[in-house]
Amino acid sequence: MKSKLHFLIAFTLFNSFSFGQALKINEIMAGNTTYLSDLNNFGDWIEIYNPTNQEVDLAGYYVTDDYTVPAKYQIPTGETSTIIPAGGYKLIWADDSARVLHTNFKLSGSSGERFALVASDGVTFIDSISFGIQTTDVSYGRTSDGSDSWTFFTTSTPNASNDPTGIEAALVSKQSNLVYPNPASSSIYFKATSWDEMEIIDLSGQVITQIVHAAIQSNQFDISFLPSSLYTLKFVNADKTMFQKLIKF
Repeated sequence: MKSKLHFLIAFTLFNSFSFGQALKINEIMAGNTTYLSDLNNFGDWIEIYNPTNQEVDLAGYYVTDDYTVPAKYQIPTGETSTIIPAGGYKLIWADDSARVLHTNFKLSGSSGERFALVASDGVTFIDSISFGIQTTDVSYGRTSDGSDSWTFFTTSTPNASNDPTGIEAALVSKQSNLVYPNPASSSIYFKATSWDEMEIIDLSGQVITQIVHAAIQSNQFDISFLPSSLYTLKFVNADKTMFQKLIKF
């Protein structure tokens, strides 16, 4: 009986470790100033993606921004908040605070940085990412969940898929009804007046055009030159950044 129990424990631990090895760093934001807060704190964040069909507990794992010190911060045990469901996501905040899933270091978006997820042995690297200078409130993530290619997301998808469905969901959550009509075919009108500049961004993250508010006549803008698609409108002023999705038909 004892040998069977030992076998079951060993099998469970091996299984958990095997699934943990599949975890992916899916998206990071190393310049979060207005986009997403945690208890009113706009800290940098890292999204971990679990592509397996089993939940994975991050408890006991390490994260680091220094590859020579892989065991820099250990995720605490005994907390249900550390569990990533099958096919799910979990945010780790790099804000140098003492709470669960909050690291003892911050990321540097102004000069570039690195980040690694390390197994509970404190040695085995599960996944890592090195990135260059980042733009404030723009995340850097895999083009689709777990893929090998990376891109910038002006509309970030924390705790959601990086595919277009997830991006649209993130846009809806930040919807502010800043323009109308929507969908639109030829012109849009602005409800909001407290912005200095607006960018129209396509699904690939490319800025199609930039508009200075002072140049707008009659609070109207012609969008007939845009191909039919889903776009992101990014409004910027000195205090904050606002987003809205726009459907051009």
